[in-house]
Amino acid sequence: MQFIYQVFQESPNPTYIKDSKGKIIWANDAYAQLHGTSLPQILEKGALDFDFSYERDIEVLSSYGINEIEEFFKLEDGRGVWYLTVKKTVDQENGTRCLFSTSTEITNLKETIQVAEDSFAAKEKFLAEVNRELEAPINAIISLVRLLKQTFISKDQKRYLNSVLSISDYILDIPKDVLEYARVEAGIVDLTTEVVDVVAFTNGIVQSVASKATEKGVTIRFVEPTATLPTIEINPVYLSLVLVKVIRCAIRYTKTREVVFSIQQKQRVENMLYLQFSIRNIGLDQNSEDLAKLFDSENNFYGNEKYKRSGVDLGVYTCKKLIELQGGKVWLDKDIKQEASIEFTLSFPIVQSQASENSYVPALDKSIHPEHSVELKLLLVDDNESSQALVKHQIQNWDTKIDIAGTGEEGVKLASKTVYDLILMDVELPGMDGFEATSAIRESEGPNQRTPIVAFTTNPGNIDLEEFKAAGFTDYLRKPYHAFDLYLCISRNTGHYASEQLKNNKEDNEKEQLLYDFSGLGNMAEDAVFIRKMQKLFIDLVPGQISKLSLAIQQKDWETVALIAHSLKSTYGNIKVVKAAEAMKKIEQISTSRTNLSEINRLMGIVTETTQKVVEVFSRELDLA
Repeated sequence: MQFIYQVFQESPNPTYIKDSKGKIIWANDAYAQLHGTSLPQILEKGALDFDFSYERDIEVLSSYGINEIEEFFKLEDGRGVWYLTVKKTVDQENGTRCLFSTSTEITNLKETIQVAEDSFAAKEKFLAEVNRELEAPINAIISLVRLLKQTFISKDQKRYLNSVLSISDYILDIPKDVLEYARVEAGIVDLTTEVVDVVAFTNGIVQSVASKATEKGVTIRFVEPTATLPTIEINPVYLSLVLVKVIRCAIRYTKTREVVFSIQQKQRVENMLYLQFSIRNIGLDQNSEDLAKLFDSENNFYGNEKYKRSGVDLGVYTCKKLIELQGGKVWLDKDIKQEASIEFTLSFPIVQSQASENSYVPALDKSIHPEHSVELKLLLVDDNESSQALVKHQIQNWDTKIDIAGTGEEGVKLASKTVYDLILMDVELPGMDGFEATSAIRESEGPNQRTPIVAFTTNPGNIDLEEFKAAGFTDYLRKPYHAFDLYLCISRNTGHYASEQLKNNKEDNEKEQLLYDFSGLGNMAEDAVFIRKMQKLFIDLVPGQISKLSLAIQQKDWETVALIAHSLKSTYGNIKVVKAAEAMKKIEQISTSRTNLSEINRLMGIVTETTQKVVEVFSRELDLA
């Protein structure tokens, strides 16, 4: 026992033990040093002067199991350190309970994660720049080829020009494919979901690429399933990406000049639907062996030097990885005639009829479209086929007509001739980008000089509203977005709204939905018992911490203010109480810099009001549980 005691006493990991009432009965020197005090003082008082862990420790003592949290401390020399703290209750032989807590420093890990995130952001920016540099000359080539195809040329010349179009499209996709590949390899997965009729969704994707296929002399035929498929929940961003890339791969490799796309139910197990997607009639050429290896799940083909020389589609490889990440399987089927088909299976949650009726997805909720967008005329300016297909699918039941432009120049041209109720403008466009196109529309004397223009942006950082307003944008929508976000954006900017009942229901629902969100907790968000504990913990601890924060502000104890604000920022951030988290972030910055101190009272007002609302909602839900 003496040896074990000595190990913990000399450990560099801050460690302490509390009794059942939360009094510190043992601690090591590392714990005392972390809090800038002496060990005898801690043991004499049985507590720290400011013990921010007290409420959490009492909660852990009243329950069983292990509690893990990340904590931030500011040292006397000004350095900040991160610790992973593990708290566990221990029952002693006499029946009393105590709490054991030990912390391991993870500052280097946190910094490494931040460096990795910054590195990916830099890579994303670089690839976006490369994409812009490529798009202008490649689109010029495409335009010239289209003009040539309208002249008197032979069949062979037409075939050559189709090959040029195919190669040009492939080159344009490379930076985007590299970025998607980097996202997959980095484990950055978008979790956006949408409830859809999968047949209608898939048909919309097929139609979106049909015109490109026609340019290259290829016909796409969509074969619907014979049996009616139930409504399912999908990730629209990834499913549309997979479908577009795989179909375009088929167009690239086919020799039969016809591609047949079909979808069928493979299996249904309880509330899960397993679908098989087939792209058939691909005539294989000299790259067929490499293409087959690409779909071999056991072969890490992309890392092979032979792959790099073969020219096999990186976009398809990325789609393969996306399918496998979602638990699906993809393979290449060949027959004796050297015709082939790309096959892949995916599983989707089935949405029960009651859930569908309560859903706020515009494509399925028939109460949305009767009056809110009748006779609305929209212009979508976006060069991405997947994005075009997604928007067309999302508004298909809204009685809304839409024109589509693939470039900024084409968007400005359409806007100079036709009156639109709203223009949806992608910011990252080839050649003339969205900012330039919007400025051109605003500066013209055309019919859409004052038409609302919404910016579509993939910028993951903070949006500079002044920059967007200066360019002439009315509003913005960050990709990826939910269908209802698009609906609200259109409604907000055109003055067309759904029935009063729908609006009131949605407003009431959104007040609670936007107030907090447990989805960031991962699988634990589905654990009702865990969520109730989180809610009770919030009610028991957060109001008390706010009172301590108010007292520290009154006493102008800015170091304590910074520590409490940092802790509360994480608390709010974990359950996405956005307003309070942002306010706490600003309070932490103000208390650290000692500037704009007069702003703290306004921020505390936001925090207090938001917290009260969350407490009221959590209390109501706990009463109903």
